[in-house]
Amino acid sequence: MSRIKLNGSWIKIKPEGKDEVDVCDMIPGLKFLGDDSSPVITNNYQDNAGTDGSIFDYSAYGKNTVNAKFWLHFGDYYDLKLVKHDLYRLFSTKDLFRIRTDAEPAIVKFVRAGNFDITPSENGANDAVFTIPFDNPSGYKYSYLTSDNPYLYSTEGWQIGMNLPNGQDLSYHFTAPSMRVYNASDIAIDPYFQRHQLKIVMKYQGDSLKLLSRTNGTSWKLTKHSDFNNDIVLDGINTTIDGTPASSYTDYGNITLETGWNDIIAQGASKLDVVFSFPFIYLG
Repeated sequence: MSRIKLNGSWIKIKPEGKDEVDVCDMIPGLKFLGDDSSPVITNNYQDNAGTDGSIFDYSAYGKNTVNAKFWLHFGDYYDLKLVKHDLYRLFSTKDLFRIRTDAEPAIVKFVRAGNFDITPSENGANDAVFTIPFDNPSGYKYSYLTSDNPYLYSTEGWQIGMNLPNGQDLSYHFTAPSMRVYNASDIAIDPYFQRHQLKIVMKYQGDSLKLLSRTNGTSWKLTKHSDFNNDIVLDGINTTIDGTPASSYTDYGNITLETGWNDIIAQGASKLDVVFSFPFIYLG
């Protein structure tokens, strides 16, 4: 379970390849006060000479900023210098790292720290309130767990506001040809145009396997015999069989998941095992 601070707030970071840590456990006197962010959407238009107004072209979500606010108590000037060095060493990295807070324990963001300074609240004070602006290149927030993991309070994988249907047990593992896949994201999962993460892990028996979405018409087909003993993965738009690239055996299709329920059927296999694995994507 997460350690509760005196003010009830915490922020945890996870650099790539390292364990998740609570920042306030690492820096003496540091308290997390909360974070805030807003989505950035860019609308693009075309202008025609001699014609009033503009014609809408497309919209795209852009990089946004996550502002995390902290309070720091320190003993003296020398104490402050040491703590500042520890904070800069912790946050001023060139690589993306994951952050998660008590307000949204089941949602994560992948960020880099921007420039920030730490100054006492007034001359001679032993306290400082400061904000770290985190660049969020994707502009998204993601579920802490992927769809094929159990969404439990005990694993901090579930919280209010995740668009999960009330009173329904969601499954992303199927052995029948008719599948209903729920996308709890704020937006469609689109591995082709938006490069969203979507991994479909399959085993089948037959000469071919086709997945067809009755919801939006997207499809993918693999034409290769399998006796239910091959690990077949459609990872985004790339297909592998037992870890070996196999897109040449496909029609180079892909599956897109709309928000909410997606009705997907499998064709061509007499025996089937399919798992949909993807993080839910949120705006904010």
